Amino acid sequence: MKLAQRLTLRQLRALVAVADSASFTQAARLLHLTQPAISMQIRDAEAIVGQVLVDGRREIHLTPAGEIVARAARQALQALELAEVELKARMGVAAGTLDVVAITTAEYFVPHLLAEFGRRHPDITFRLAVENRERVRTLLQEQRCDVAIMGQPPRGIDLRRIPFAPHRLSFVARPDHRLAGRKRIPPAALTDERLLLREQGSGTRDNLERFLRAHGVKPLAADELGSNETLKQAVMAGMGIAFLSHHTFAMEVESGRLVRLDVADTPVIREWNVVSRTDRPMTPALDALLEFLQTEGAARMRAMER
Repeated sequence: MKLAQRLTLRQLRALVAVADSASFTQAARLLHLTQPAISMQIRDAEAIVGQVLVDGRREIHLTPAGEIVARAARQALQALELAEVELKARMGVAAGTLDVVAITTAEYFVPHLLAEFGRRHPDITFRLAVENRERVRTLLQEQRCDVAIMGQPPRGIDLRRIPFAPHRLSFVARPDHRLAGRKRIPPAALTDERLLLREQGSGTRDNLERFLRAHGVKPLAADELGSNETLKQAVMAGMGIAFLSHHTFAMEVESGRLVRLDVADTPVIREWNVVSRTDRPMTPALDALLEFLQTEGAARMRAMER
């Protein structure tokens, strides 16, 4: 059995897409095919290998044989993509596909940055995923992305980190909140408030808890709601106040549905970073993206905050 001579690129792409999405439907969308076409490619690959590759009796996952073939498939597909990049680089063209993962808070600005970058580099395409912090760490650990856009990079992985823009975080409330409009609100005033929180492990929550500890504040109550959109809706409904990135609430402040509270020592300013593994080769496409973010990222993000 010579798999290299019999397995097709379509079958390899189908297997990797199913492995990454754990869904035949999602795999079909990713590859712009029908679900039956994906199923057929997997069945044909299983017939060639002589073993079951995908088990879908309860939930879709790869069998041990499927893991082996999928790992080799990723390597083969990446090698072909790299060859295409190198061929175009010989002609002076930055090209190829970048797998970009963004932390959930960054979803408010990353598509705008990539859209402008894509207009300047039409030979570079993207696969963009928006994930929570733990999932971003996993993708970096497993080398399943070229670059991550996030706040504080995870520890325990050899990464190159390039700061490219300030990350501002503040408290927000309804316009009729008792603290709205007050100047230089002492952090101690938050003791009487109900705070709405992101999930444990979120960078936003880590920054909030650090701020509260630094000022000795223990809020009256705290509710965990889990996503930026849910937090904003809860604040607008009067459930409490939240601590959020300026990028997430700029539109609501502009429309008058939320206000930024002028709490002393806020906004808390951190950094947005573009992160990649040190053992992952730098390509012309990745070089071009890093240069764009460093030279224009901050200015474009400031414009989006207004």
